[in-house]
Amino acid sequence: MQEVPKKVELAFDKWLKGDINAKKSGKPRFKGKGQYKTFTYPQFKKEHFQKDKITLSKVGTIKVIVHRQIPDGFDIKTVSVTKKADGYYVNLSLNDKTVPTVKPDFNVDNIVGIDVGLIDFIVTSDDERIAAPKFLRKAERKLKSAQRRVSRRKKGSNRRRKAIKHLGIKHKKVADTRKDFHFKTANNLLKKYDVVAVEKLNIKGLAKSRLAKSVNDAGWGQFISILSNKAENAGLKVIAVNPNGTSQECSSCGTKVIKTLSERTHNCPNCKVSLCRDLNAAIIIKNRIVGRTILKLSQCPHRGVAEKPTLTCIQEV
Repeated sequence: MQEVPKKVELAFDKWLKGDINAKKSGKPRFKGKGQYKTFTYPQFKKEHFQKDKITLSKVGTIKVIVHRQIPDGFDIKTVSVTKKADGYYVNLSLNDKTVPTVKPDFNVDNIVGIDVGLIDFIVTSDDERIAAPKFLRKAERKLKSAQRRVSRRKKGSNRRRKAIKHLGIKHKKVADTRKDFHFKTANNLLKKYDVVAVEKLNIKGLAKSRLAKSVNDAGWGQFISILSNKAENAGLKVIAVNPNGTSQECSSCGTKVIKTLSERTHNCPNCKVSLCRDLNAAIIIKNRIVGRTILKLSQCPHRGVAEKPTLTCIQEV
């Protein structure tokens, strides 16, 4: 019950005062009994969590399937219990006292630029492509069938409740498959490169356009968030760059070549370069980072002191 008034206070503060960026949220709305699906324990003792069991106050000892054991040196801060379509999940918030260290063989010259898209999920500046999996599009037929089944059931009946649960499981499967794809893609990138340059896109704005369904299906925001977190834990770096002009400039000579969205090939009239539009954008993203990184490193006080530059030498642009 301690967490409930905290969430209410936070919601009203964001509405009346705004967040740390002074951006205000909408007016808080009443959340009914069926919508409140998470409760939190703000205090928890580590000894209440065993290998396959967890003891929760007012609930008792419950058998759980553990995703991974808690490593030594970590303390449990909070415990959240969430009801999802396929069951209950316990989320442990840990107090990590360790500090991420720089990768021993960190190489500031090992930079790649990536361009995200709807046809190819990402295209790297080294011309590696990963096709967009389109998980939602592939599951649309089954989702429509499950949604129709919900619509046919009488409101408030047990059969409607079962149909809603069946629909929720299908939606969760799409979300979980997409998230797994994002984790694997981010892991493969960080195995090869030490610095990854990405565009700082207005994803919320794109999600309101006519491409909304495809943008949400791709999940660029979730992917960049996962990529950034994994890079930080591994002692690597993800840098966001200004996306203005990346699709219209020439990566070879810098000439501005105006193209519509349907034109998938970049043909420069000045230097006669012809290559894929997405590859051209990825190279430009990398070039913007390379030039500014070298400038920052030349002004860095650590240059010449250490054998290799540290992450503090690389600033976000």
